[in-house]
Amino acid sequence: MTDFFQIIQTNAAPLLLIMAFMLLFLLLAQIILFRRFKDVSRRYKLLTRGPSGADLEQILQQYAGDMAKLEQREEEIRQEQEKQKEQVAECIHNPGLIRFNAFDNMGSDLSFSLAMLDRRGDGVVLTGLYGRDETRVYAKPVRKGTSDYSLTAEEMKAVQSSLEKI
Repeated sequence: MTDFFQIIQTNAAPLLLIMAFMLLFLLLAQIILFRRFKDVSRRYKLLTRGPSGADLEQILQQYAGDMAKLEQREEEIRQEQEKQKEQVAECIHNPGLIRFNAFDNMGSDLSFSLAMLDRRGDGVVLTGLYGRDETRVYAKPVRKGTSDYSLTAEEMKAVQSSLEKI
């Protein structure tokens, strides 16, 4: 052990110089680390502070509330869409029109049968018969592609034409 102390005494100047360089190096490393920590700390504060000055927790709570409102709105839109689908099913789709000559002594196809049906095949068939002195229009209800009233051949063609398009 005395040898150890004797080595230290004889080499005290170089050892002090080495220790001074180590101290200077550690001090420089400490300054660099402090600056980096300061930059990281500043960036963290910017990250956790929202545009209005709120912190990250407040921002996340606000987003969670906004998401709940969006989910509620989405459900309302889905319900409205289902109502509209039901309404559209009851609307007239692709009417079927057949023109024909009702009377042999008439010149062209001025009479008509018009089937206006929804997607379920419910609706009405309108038939207009054109004559020289008068024109008559008849309406017959249609349920599921058929009618309780007898349909003429032209009316049946109009119904079939409308049903084929649905």
